[in-house]
Amino acid sequence: MIHLPTLEIEKKPQSPFMDKKSIMRTLGIGLSTINKWLYVDGLQYYKVNRRVFIKTKDFNEWLESYRMEKSNEG
Repeated sequence: MIHLPTLEIEKKPQSPFMDKKSIMRTLGIGLSTINKWLYVDGLQYYKVNRRVFIKTKDFNEWLESYRMEKSNEG
C-alpha cells in the first residue's frame, strides 16, 4: 500500500491594505497607470514615509465605480 504525504497549506489572512506593487502585479499594469489612478483619478491612499498603501476595500469600491453595464444596442 502506498502512503501519500498529506499537504498542509498555510493560509495567510489577507491584509486589509495593498501596495502599488501588488496592484501592478495583480492587474498587469505599469507604474505610470497606478500613479495616474492615485494622483489624477482619485484613488484614495495612505502615505507612510515614502510608502503608499491603499485599503483593499477602497480599491475594490473605486474600481467597481468604473463598471460598464452591458448594452443591447447594435
